[in-house]
Amino acid sequence: MDLFTTINLAAVDAINPCSIAIQAALLSMLLTRGRKNVLIGGILFSITVIIMYALYGLILHQILSMFYEIVKTLLIVLLIILIILEFNAYFNYKPGMISVEMPTFLRPYVYRFIASAYSPWMAVPIAILISLFLLPCSSGPYILFLGLQKTINYLYFIIYLLVFASPFFAITFLVYFTIKPERVMEWRNRHVRELHLISGILLLAILIYLLI
Repeated sequence: MDLFTTINLAAVDAINPCSIAIQAALLSMLLTRGRKNVLIGGILFSITVIIMYALYGLILHQILSMFYEIVKTLLIVLLIILIILEFNAYFNYKPGMISVEMPTFLRPYVYRFIASAYSPWMAVPIAILISLFLLPCSSGPYILFLGLQKTINYLYFIIYLLVFASPFFAITFLVYFTIKPERVMEWRNRHVRELHLISGILLLAILIYLLI
């Protein structure tokens, strides 16, 4: 594992359209109760996701490292599959399609839960829910990052988590200081195909880098 692969995989994970949509929906609910709640809720959401993602990653790495030689080969196959899915999402996008997105059937339940966010502290259970049930469904890059290391490099691990979580903090501060959450959702919906294209290009760069 090296810095190039770490940052690229984390960037793919960070621009997940699903995560952006969920946070925008949460901040939209909190904004009705004041911008201070947006700031507190957004920061709590971001920190909770980082903690849960770190715990989830450490456990997953313990499992993957036991079968490192077998897993390493399978991860190259997974990387190729992810590249195909991302480029397919760009050329033939449909909401909830098979890619690094939340399945469509889960969305009503998630947004119903988000609608119950009557205080910024509700951001914590919402973030835990997302980390446990949704992010694992769309965390192919994270699995690649963990599985390609026989012994985890904790510096790269921290860098990955910070890059991955950077959009959460950025969106929080943007909504707190300037824009409405609806604008974030509009931007996400308008550029969702391009987000998949960027993910595909970054993953392809990683594949070429690993093979040469």
